[in-house]
Amino acid sequence: MNHLATTVLRNSAFGMASHIAMKLLSFTFSVLIIRNLGATDFGQYAAVLGFGSVFLFIADLGLSPYTVREVARLRDQTDGKERIQALYADVLILRLILSVIAGILVVSAAILTGRPLLMIGAIAINSLTVLIYAVHGSSEAVLSGYERLDLVSGMQVVNQLAFVSIGGLALWLGFGYYGLIVATMIGVTLMTALVVRAVLRLGVRPGRITWRRWLPLLRAALPFGIIGLTLGISYRFDTVLLNIYGGDAVTGHYNAAYNLIFSLVTLSNVLNTALYPSLSRQSITAPETLPLVYERVLRYLMLVALPIAVGGFIVAAPLIGLLFGADYAPAAPLFAILIWVLPLMFLSEFLGYVVVIAGREALVARSIIVSSSINVVANLIFIPIYGVLAAAVITVITEAVLVIQYVWLVRDLLGRMQWGALLRVALAVVAMAALVYLARSLPVLATVALGGALYGGLLLAMRVVGPDEAAFVRGVLTARRASAGGHS
Repeated sequence: MNHLATTVLRNSAFGMASHIAMKLLSFTFSVLIIRNLGATDFGQYAAVLGFGSVFLFIADLGLSPYTVREVARLRDQTDGKERIQALYADVLILRLILSVIAGILVVSAAILTGRPLLMIGAIAINSLTVLIYAVHGSSEAVLSGYERLDLVSGMQVVNQLAFVSIGGLALWLGFGYYGLIVATMIGVTLMTALVVRAVLRLGVRPGRITWRRWLPLLRAALPFGIIGLTLGISYRFDTVLLNIYGGDAVTGHYNAAYNLIFSLVTLSNVLNTALYPSLSRQSITAPETLPLVYERVLRYLMLVALPIAVGGFIVAAPLIGLLFGADYAPAAPLFAILIWVLPLMFLSEFLGYVVVIAGREALVARSIIVSSSINVVANLIFIPIYGVLAAAVITVITEAVLVIQYVWLVRDLLGRMQWGALLRVALAVVAMAALVYLARSLPVLATVALGGALYGGLLLAMRVVGPDEAAFVRGVLTARRASAGGHS
């Protein structure tokens, strides 16, 4: 248990620090992009990324998460290194082949849906980045399997810094979103070079390519691939449809609100990413320790997600106005709806990992297929009729359907958990919501500060946050120092 705690704390500490820094920078630059491009050009940029996201997962087909799990399980075995190197080689070649296929499909889809030539060109350039991601994803999966998410996080910061620096210059020079796409390509290239270097320093190199293993490998990774593919469609299909039926400005308003949500989801993602490889190993060596870890993580996730959702709903209009300006006022009601997807996303990601760690990824794939099918069908029916409001409501409903399925799959585990702390969190959120509502006429930052201060004070007073959490933070800092000393 000590090894698990140290590894997860190191990955969480380094990952959380770097991700927070990266996301603060990314968030600030995202606001600059949205303001600089305006709703119409930002809508086109979002649609270009949306087309890419829908087809991006074809370039992976679940090979990356499958590789993370297998490397984590193989590394302690006698012949583990040899088998890891063979897996690395096969995954690398397969992903390069799949990336070419994905690039052809995304450009074809843009042409068939009648996108403007300017957008088709941008989509084509953006698809070249997928080839670079093939090398990056294969190598990063090996690093993650060795539980070096601290390195992965640092390299992502380099990528973000390159994107912000080059992208900012491109915007200043007037290159528009084409400049942002090129900036993305350069940043990913730098990150890939660093990831490959780190893998080589671990002593891992691509082994012998054996094409006979490709079909069994794809079959084994298929549940992960279905998860990725359906999630990609679920999260970006609405953007593509909105661009087709509603135009560029509507797409821009919707994605301005949507991007805020995804910036906040990082808080959940960094912890779950740190936990996944460690708990995959722990599920083999000490499975009896997992329920206690799950209970604590679930509490922390809801402690963060619930006040953000409630507060964001109340101050949606002034918050959007502060960040993006009056031109994005139509994004405020969309944000007020979409913010409720945040706690659902926190839950769905975490519970999905719980099911995957138990080796039941086929059930995760089935659950995501159900929710994503509802998403696609509902968007096809209702976006042409009701437009952007339908897209926002369907996004929340889709995530709720996914969470309900996961709750059913882990109902026995959830039934053994203690829910007293979460009840106290809910009471603190209700009190915070009342204060934020009463103070909503104040400047939005003052309202947020008052609500946050009351919420934090109530958590301390009701002992939701106490000595255990202080010990957790101290352990994070100790683990981070130990990791830095051991790898300097």
